[in-house]
Amino acid sequence: MFALSLLGMPLHAAPKASPEAGNVFKPDQPVIFQDDFQSGSIVRWGIAEDDRYGLPTNTPARLRVVDAPDSPAGRKAIRFFVPRAPDSFRSELSLPHEEGFHERWYAGRLLVPKEWVIERHSKGNDIVMQWHAVPGNGKATFPNLEISIGEDSWYVRRNFGTAHQAPTRTSDKVAPMQPGTWVSWVIHAKWSPHDDGLVQIWKDGKILYEKSGPNVYADIGTEYTPYFKSGIYHPEWHLDTERKRTVFAADKPDATSKTIYGTDYKIGDQRARYEDMAPK
Repeated sequence: MFALSLLGMPLHAAPKASPEAGNVFKPDQPVIFQDDFQSGSIVRWGIAEDDRYGLPTNTPARLRVVDAPDSPAGRKAIRFFVPRAPDSFRSELSLPHEEGFHERWYAGRLLVPKEWVIERHSKGNDIVMQWHAVPGNGKATFPNLEISIGEDSWYVRRNFGTAHQAPTRTSDKVAPMQPGTWVSWVIHAKWSPHDDGLVQIWKDGKILYEKSGPNVYADIGTEYTPYFKSGIYHPEWHLDTERKRTVFAADKPDATSKTIYGTDYKIGDQRARYEDMAPK
């Protein structure tokens, strides 16, 4: 499950679906995966809570299926919860990686609840969707693509190029974030380390981000399409460096916990179109 870094700390391998799930991707149709949690189960997903990765079962206080807030009766969602505590930094679901670079579509609906406390003083964004390369040669990496919350805004951030030297990193504020409102996301990616790469992102039916060119690392993870994760990941609460420990101890945060909800996740292959992915 783990590879060792140069410092002897564990690096997480690409997630795998639980044994009961079998092959979660269904290549006989353009939408190769979808889950609205109406089954009440998360067995088709990998589970990550803090430094515990690939867990066989979830901790219900951290991650569980619930009635979707502010939705028609009977609709379900996954509730992600992270309390602020030393090394309490993650509550996520993940899907397995795929070999080779592929063109893929992704979709999901997220609710940042009205009780969300906007951070004005603490450092770090809250990552709610991310696409991650497989670590290689003992080096941890930033995600190739992320959608995150910083203060009262949505951000799109990317990392690509040469991970072992000086990767290209971009950060764009793309839209205001309004707690208490469900947001529909659709993402189209042609994953490539070359000029034929493409990333397009729609929010609530309107395209707000489009970039062509390289979008993955050229020197690690070259045999894998970045794997998808969703939930809450607050990197500054992962106290794996002295700097983070110092900042955490001195911090006067606005929020003492983080909660979001997600549902209607989909993945489509190169045959899919926006209309296949947009939440109904």
